[in-house]
Amino acid sequence: MNHLASASDFQRLNNAVLSNLNKITNNTNDLDVLVQKLGTQEDSEPLRDRYLRLQNDTKALIQQTNHTLEEIRKIPIKTEADERQKQSLIQNLTKTYTAKITHFQDIQRVGARKEKESLERARAVSYRRQSVNNGSGFDNHAYTDNQYQDQVVIPMEQDVDMQALRERGDQLQQLERNIVEVNELFKDVHNLVHEQGEIIDNIENNIVAADNHVVTATVQLKQAVTYQSAARRKKIILILIAIIILVIIGLVLGLYFGLKK
Repeated sequence: MNHLASASDFQRLNNAVLSNLNKITNNTNDLDVLVQKLGTQEDSEPLRDRYLRLQNDTKALIQQTNHTLEEIRKIPIKTEADERQKQSLIQNLTKTYTAKITHFQDIQRVGARKEKESLERARAVSYRRQSVNNGSGFDNHAYTDNQYQDQVVIPMEQDVDMQALRERGDQLQQLERNIVEVNELFKDVHNLVHEQGEIIDNIENNIVAADNHVVTATVQLKQAVTYQSAARRKKIILILIAIIILVIIGLVLGLYFGLKK
C-alpha cells in the first residue's frame, strides 16, 4: 500500500469513527430522556420499544467503532513521525470514545433497574388480582411487602396478562445481556488503548534513543576535533622545538668554526 492510499484510508476511517461517536452521543441523549420516563405516568409500550431499539442500535455502533479503530491501528505508516501522529490521534479518539461508552453504560444500568422495579410492580398487581379472583386471598410475602403496596402503580403496570409479563421479562433479560455485551466491548477498547500506549511509549523510547545517539555522536565528534587540535598543536610545538634546536646547533657550529679561524 502506498503512502497516498494509506493517508486516504486513514482519513476515511477517522471520519467513520467521528460519525459513529456523534450518533452514539445522539442516541445516548435520547436514551437518557427515555430512561427518565420509565416507571412514570409517561411510560408506555412504544416508549419501551424505542428504548430497547436505541440500546441495540447503540451497541451495534460501538461494535462498528471498535472494528474501525482496529482498522486504523493496522494502517501502515512509512515514517516514524507519521506513526507517532497516528497513534496520538487514536489515543485521543479512544479517550473521547471511552467517555461516551461509560455514559451509555450508566444509562443502561439505570434503565435496567427501573424496568426491573416496574416489572415487579406489574407482577405484584397480576398475582394479587389472580388471588382475589381465585378467592384464596393474597398472602404471598414476595408481593405483599410494603415496598410494593406503597409504590404508585402506573397504567401500563395494571391489567397485564401473563403473556405480557413474560414478554417484559424477556425484554429485561435482553437489557441485561446488552449491559454485559457492552461491558465486553468496553474491555476491548481498554485493551486497544493499552496497546496504543505501549506503541507510543516504544516510539518515544526510540526517539529518546535516537537523540541519545545524536548527542553521543556530537560529543564524540567534539572530542575528535579536540584530540585533532591537540595533536596539531603538539606537532607544531615539536616542529618549533626542532627548528630551535637546529638554530642552536647552527649557532654553536658557527661560533666554533669562527673561533678556530
